[in-house]
Amino acid sequence: MRRLRSPAEYAEAFGAEISEKPKEEAKRENWYIGFARRAGTIFKAQDKFSKQSYGTALQFLGWDVKAREVNAAPTLALMIGILIAAAGLLYLFYAFSITHQISGWTMVIYPALGLLLIPFGLTYYIQNYPLRAAESEKMSSIARIPEIVNYMVMSMKLTPNLERAVEFAGEHGKGKIAEDLKELTWQSRMGTFKTIEEGLDELAYKWGRYSDEFKHSLMLIRSSIIEVDDAKRTLLLDKAVTDVLEGIKDDMEKYAAEMKEPSIYLYYVGVLLPLMLIIMLPIGSVMAKLPLAQTWVLILLYNIIIPVGTILFAQNILKKRPPVYTPPTIPDTYPGLPKTGNMVLGKTEISAAFIAIVVGVGIFLLGYLVIDPLLNPNPNITQPWNEAAKAGYYPFFMVAGAVIGICSMVAIYLYGTSAAKRKVQKDIMVMENEFQDSVYVLASRLGENRPIEEAVSYTADFLTTEKIANVFRKASENITNLGMTIEMALFDPIYGALKDVPSDLIRGSMKIVIDSINLGVQQGARALVSLSLQLRDAQKVKDKIASLLEEITSMMKSIAFFIAPLVLGITVALQKIIINALKSVSTTTGTQTTVANVPLVSFGDPTMLKNIPDPVTFVLIIALYVVEVTLVLIYFTSKIEEGENELATKISIAKSLPIAMVLFFLAAWFTSAFSLT
Repeated sequence: MRRLRSPAEYAEAFGAEISEKPKEEAKRENWYIGFARRAGTIFKAQDKFSKQSYGTALQFLGWDVKAREVNAAPTLALMIGILIAAAGLLYLFYAFSITHQISGWTMVIYPALGLLLIPFGLTYYIQNYPLRAAESEKMSSIARIPEIVNYMVMSMKLTPNLERAVEFAGEHGKGKIAEDLKELTWQSRMGTFKTIEEGLDELAYKWGRYSDEFKHSLMLIRSSIIEVDDAKRTLLLDKAVTDVLEGIKDDMEKYAAEMKEPSIYLYYVGVLLPLMLIIMLPIGSVMAKLPLAQTWVLILLYNIIIPVGTILFAQNILKKRPPVYTPPTIPDTYPGLPKTGNMVLGKTEISAAFIAIVVGVGIFLLGYLVIDPLLNPNPNITQPWNEAAKAGYYPFFMVAGAVIGICSMVAIYLYGTSAAKRKVQKDIMVMENEFQDSVYVLASRLGENRPIEEAVSYTADFLTTEKIANVFRKASENITNLGMTIEMALFDPIYGALKDVPSDLIRGSMKIVIDSINLGVQQGARALVSLSLQLRDAQKVKDKIASLLEEITSMMKSIAFFIAPLVLGITVALQKIIINALKSVSTTTGTQTTVANVPLVSFGDPTMLKNIPDPVTFVLIIALYVVEVTLVLIYFTSKIEEGENELATKISIAKSLPIAMVLFFLAAWFTSAFSLT
C-alpha cells in the first residue's frame, strides 16, 4: 500500500479536514511555478525529466509543479524571446529604411545580432532556473546547519527526547532545514512515519547529498537516544556539534580559495579588457573598415554589454557565498531615527533630497566659475591660446561637473538616508557580540539556583559598561516595578526590554532561555551554556571567512575607486592622441603609410574616423562606464564582506562613487594637459 505523504493526500483519503497546514507551503509559490503551469497548458511536453537533477531540485525545493510543465517552460520562453526579437528587428529596419541610405543598412546587422541572442538567453535562463534556485537554497541552508544542530543538541541535553528536539529546532531555527523539521514533526504526528527516527533518517539522507557533516551529526544525535550512560550521551552530542562546525569551516576555506580566481577574472572582464579595447578600437575601425569605434558601438559595448556581463558574472560568484551572518534590519520607525527621506545635518533634520540637489547643482556650476579665471587670469588681455584652450576645456568641465554633480547627489542621498540607520545597526551588532558574554553570566547565576529575576538583575549590574546591560536592566525594572513575568518583561509590545532591539539573534536566544527555564532553573542554566557555546562558534566561523576573504575584498576595493578610475582617465587622454595621430597620417599620406616604398599600415577607408565620437562624447561614454563598473565592484565587495546588508552596500557606494569620479576626471585632465605641453 502506498504511504500517504502530504496533507492533501490525507484529507482526500480519509475525508479529514486538516486544521494546521504548514506555513512554508505558501512560501513555495513563486513566479516560475505560475510560468511553468501556464506553459504546460499551452504546449505539450514529456511527462518525465531527461535529467534526474531537475527532479531532485524540485523535490528539494518543494515546488508543486509537474515534469511536463517544467519541460514546457523553455518552449514558452523561446516563443516570448522570438516575439521580442522580431519586434526589435522590425523597429530597426523601419528606422533605417526611412533614411533612404543604403549604407545605413549595414548598421542594422550589429544590433540585429544582439536581438537574436534574446530568445536563446531567455530560454537558457528559464531552463536552468530550478537548478539555480536549488543551488541558491542549498547554499543559504548550509550556513544554518550549525545553528540547527546546536538547537537539537541543546534540547537533547535538557530532555533526551528526539521528537521534542526536532520540534524545538524547527521552531527556533531558520531556513529550509528548519522548514523541513517542522514538516517532519507534522508528518510524524499525522502518521506519515511510524517513528520520528524513521523520518529523521530520511531527512539526513536528503541533506546528506549537500552536507555529509550534517547527515553524520543527525546520526550521532539519533544514536544518543540508545545510549544509557549520561556522560557518553553528552560526548556523542558534543561530537555532533564539533563535526558540523569543522565541516562548515572547511567549506568556508574552500569557498575563499575558489573566490580568488573568479575575482581576478572579474577584474579582467570588467576593467582590464575595456582598457585594451579603448586603444584598439579606433585602429581596428580604420584597418578593418568596421564601425568599431563609432558612438553607438561604444555605448553598446561600454555602457551595456560589459557592465551587464560584469554584474551577471559577479552575481554568479556571489551565489556561492553562504550567508554566514544575517545583520539586523533596522525599521524606519526605530526611535531616534529621522523621518523617512530626511537626514541629520548638525542638530537639524532636513530633506536629504534637497541637500543632494543643492550640492549637485553647486558642483555643476563650479566648472563655469573656475575655468575662466584659471585659463585667463587677466580679463583685460585676450590671448589666442587661452581662447582655444577654453574652447576645448569648457565642454570637458561641463561634462565633469554634470557627472560628478549627479554622482554626488546620489551619494549624499544614499548616505543621508542610511547613515543613521547604519549607526544603529552597528550598535545592535555590538550588542549581539556582548550578548555572548551576558548569556554566560546569566547561566552562572542560574547555576547557583538563583531565580531568573535575581539572575537578570545581577547580569545588568555586572555588565554596567556594556550596551546589552540596558536590556537586562529594563527587564529587571519591569519585573520589580510592574510585576511582569520574565517573558512579559522582555517581549511586552509596549514596555518590553526588547521592544526596540531589532535583533533576531538576541530575541530568538531569549525565547530559548524562557522555554528552557520553564523546565527548571538548572535546565535553563544548561541551555544557556550551550547557547553561549553556539554563539561563540558562530562568531568564529564569521571571523574565519572575513579573514580568508580580506585579501580579495581589499584588492577589489582599490580597483573600484582608485586604480580603475585613474587608469581609465589616463587612457581617455591617450585615446584622443591616437585618434589625432591616425587622422594626421590619413590626411598627409592618403590611405597608406609607407617607409622605403614598403606599406606599413593600410588604413583602408580613412572616412571611418569621421564617425568616431568627439572627445567630449567619448569622455561622457567612458565616465558612465566608470560609474557602472564602480557600482558593480563596490556591490560585489560589499556582498562578500557583509552579505545581504543593504545599509552597508549603500554606505559603501556613497563613500566610493564621488571619489572614483573625481579621480577619473582629474587623471583625464592632467594627462591631457601634460600631453599638450
